[in-house]
Amino acid sequence: MRNFKILVVLALAVVVTPALLFAHAHLVKSTPSANAKLSASPTALTLWFSERPELKFTKIELFDSLNVPVSTGAVAAAAGEKMAMTAPLATALANGKYTVSWRTAAADGHPSTGKFSFVVADTHTVAAVVADTARTVEHRPVPTTNAIVEPAGRTVFSTSERWLELVALLAIVGAVVFRLLVLGDAHLNAAATADASDRARRLAQAVLVLFAFATLWRLSAQAELIPGMSSRTAAMISVVRETQWGRGWLIGAIGVVASAIGLVIARVSPAGWFITGAGAVAICLAEALTGHAGAMPRAPLAIGVDLVHVVGASGWLGGLAAVLLCGVPATRLTDDATRRAAGQRLIRAYHRTATVCVALVLISAVIAAWTRLGSFAALTGSAYGQILLIKIVLAVGLLGFGWFHYRTVVTPEWNDDTGFRFKRSAALELVVGAALLAATAMLISTALPNA
Repeated sequence: MRNFKILVVLALAVVVTPALLFAHAHLVKSTPSANAKLSASPTALTLWFSERPELKFTKIELFDSLNVPVSTGAVAAAAGEKMAMTAPLATALANGKYTVSWRTAAADGHPSTGKFSFVVADTHTVAAVVADTARTVEHRPVPTTNAIVEPAGRTVFSTSERWLELVALLAIVGAVVFRLLVLGDAHLNAAATADASDRARRLAQAVLVLFAFATLWRLSAQAELIPGMSSRTAAMISVVRETQWGRGWLIGAIGVVASAIGLVIARVSPAGWFITGAGAVAICLAEALTGHAGAMPRAPLAIGVDLVHVVGASGWLGGLAAVLLCGVPATRLTDDATRRAAGQRLIRAYHRTATVCVALVLISAVIAAWTRLGSFAALTGSAYGQILLIKIVLAVGLLGFGWFHYRTVVTPEWNDDTGFRFKRSAALELVVGAALLAATAMLISTALPNA
């Protein structure tokens, strides 16, 4: 009960964490450029970004020196440019100072906003126009390149929402790994196996409902980025049909449906667990497609690495949760003479599976960190790297728990107190795991160092 209270307090601490709305797709250059002094009106506004922008999430507006909107054409992808968006000007601009306000998001779905200014005037009147404009807007802050114009609002998940989604995801995959790998290797009696399997199925069903709610919430939040949409439902459909982020989300939605069908079949046939497993892999793939990996230059490699990382972490931590909640209670259906042996076989089976999962996590983590950081200096010199350091410390703590369990639970023969000690230390391991997931949620919401 004390460990449960600690977990609840940690969860509440994460829930009250403010939304982390770091800009991801930064403005690299523009035409006209920031603070440019033009002798003739431009014909279009073209903006280049550090990540490939999604057209449906992009908005470009132009204002004159009195902050009156200037008519522009529809935003479109710049011809021959993967990283640029353009908006044609409907009419020639008169002499004066103009401000461009923009908002966009890349395939990872995280929004960025900014503004910059330029002046249109013939060469003999540039100084006069600039001075007059300064007097007109003397009480307004001078815009700077890539400055934030407006809060991004709840257009992406906050840390707490992302944490909730990750917890549900790990529990789903963990239940599948427990049923297909751990339980079969534990060789419990028929009654205990059936009870553990049913417990795992009910656990997976509960967290699948939680994940479905969270992922719909995420889609609804993302739909706020679609400009000019009065209907939230229409905006959500537009996101799914017309953006790379939405197509990635759809893969996850299909995975949720497949998992739900598999869990229904699992009530009467073990084959349902394989369908659930395929759906869970699709959900993990969707998480990679709608995160940093989907917007990176080497997207296929980054997506594959993220997929392996999530599956490995889920088998490790989610599998441990399933052992505690589903496996250990089921050993009570064995007789007193064999209960300790059944518990030890269960833990040893989990340890063998977890060892493989930990290896997958460590290998994929090294590759992911290198592709995202780019240099060792970024580990301490960037916000992303500093959060990653916190995650590394927590991961080392989890490895310490694993070593402790190996020495005290896996290798020695069990006595009457071994099972109780394992449940206590494993619960503490899950508390640390929850903190690690909070750090992961923060990383997902934080811009990469080279973005």
